[in-house]
Amino acid sequence: MANFAKTASIAASRASGTSCPLWGTMEARAATKPPTRTSCPRPRPRPRLPQPSSSTLDDSECANFPNTTSVLTIMKTGASEAYSKIPTQLMTNLKCLPDYLLFSDMSQKIAGYTIHDCLDTVLDKVKQDSKDFELYHRQQKCPVDQDLCNKVHDTAKQGWELDKYKNIHMAEKAYAMRPNYDWYLFVDADTYVAYPTLTEWLKHLDPSKRNYIGSVAMLGSLLFGHGGSGYLLSKATMQAMFGGRTNVANKFDEQAQHICCGDALLAQALKDEAGIEVINAWPTINGEKPHTLPYAEDGWCHPISTMHHVVAQDISDLYAFEKERKFAQPLRIKDLYHKFMEPHLLEDRADWDNLSDDTVYLNTSMAKYDEWEINRAKKDGLSNEEAQAHKSFEDCKKACQSIDDCLQFRYQNYICRTSRKLKHGKPSAKENEEFKRFLSGWNVERIKAWIDKQGDCSGPVKWPLAE
Repeated sequence: MANFAKTASIAASRASGTSCPLWGTMEARAATKPPTRTSCPRPRPRPRLPQPSSSTLDDSECANFPNTTSVLTIMKTGASEAYSKIPTQLMTNLKCLPDYLLFSDMSQKIAGYTIHDCLDTVLDKVKQDSKDFELYHRQQKCPVDQDLCNKVHDTAKQGWELDKYKNIHMAEKAYAMRPNYDWYLFVDADTYVAYPTLTEWLKHLDPSKRNYIGSVAMLGSLLFGHGGSGYLLSKATMQAMFGGRTNVANKFDEQAQHICCGDALLAQALKDEAGIEVINAWPTINGEKPHTLPYAEDGWCHPISTMHHVVAQDISDLYAFEKERKFAQPLRIKDLYHKFMEPHLLEDRADWDNLSDDTVYLNTSMAKYDEWEINRAKKDGLSNEEAQAHKSFEDCKKACQSIDDCLQFRYQNYICRTSRKLKHGKPSAKENEEFKRFLSGWNVERIKAWIDKQGDCSGPVKWPLAE
């Protein structure tokens, strides 16, 4: 999945399946004051649901799982992806929850687990007249498995057009079905939730206050909680939005046709209907995962409760890691580094993009570059090493070594990029032409010294928005 204040074409990037430029530096987010929160009287405590016992759950799997009876998890998926994404969720965290809801754009059963259609209550006129619902109608008529029916269609694009209607309808349905929770956590099927972190964090928050908490993104001037990162709505917020009311979501069905994203539409609805605006809780609510997360001093000891764009193996590995820890402690960002990045840290990797991008060095005489690349490049005050950085991978490495706080770098197409933050990154295709290959490097000795300097985070957890 970029700067907190960036507004660049969220609709276009989401529709194309690329990462949205939604999360930024800790400094940018910390500098933004959260919107004012409005208090309302604390409701009387509701009866707690019993936590699963060893009679209903595998004791070795869930006996140490934290008590989640104050929070309802609502997971969003689509019929075209449900069978690939939901099973791993069911085999890991979800099996240890006493209650949760699954919503999609079609009613389905997966191994006996119910997935609810959250779009059946969209206005009939919108469903019949809008091209957004082509996939919805085709799914209903499919006489075989959805994969076969979807092979000849652009299901990714059509699925996104449907997705923007879901968030507000599933929120209204969740409250109608489960009105007595203190907190409602909305996530996607490719979101991992660290429940030891989440449950401990919620002990420091007041559900009787109208809270809408997330990792803030922007669409124009509208602030919203990014859906893939997950967002929390308090009981007071759900009551203010849906309590004693019906068909609230239908008021926004027409508007949904003209907006890119369902998470943004929900934010607009909360603002219009209840005067509630999102409060930023990044990086505790997070849109990255261990291999793309930036490890830096400003976030090293922070607790992390959600991660996005996780695939089945990520979910399995993260769940296994928390199980090794007996679900006993909140997960901190540094824990992810030590488990998932540190064992694979090398001096260099070929055909690998480690996502370094803090400072850019290039020379327009070496190749043709896009205007945005030229604008990003450092041009003034270059040291001798920086002036040569674009020439080769080794020159890029020397430039990084000459910069006191440079931890890693990457080289491709005669562009050297350096970074003050640690990122593991991802493989890239091997190109036939050498200059087009992604080559990545890390200053391992400097990184080890930097890690030692950070300490073990033995102090108390600093919870965002704690009362």
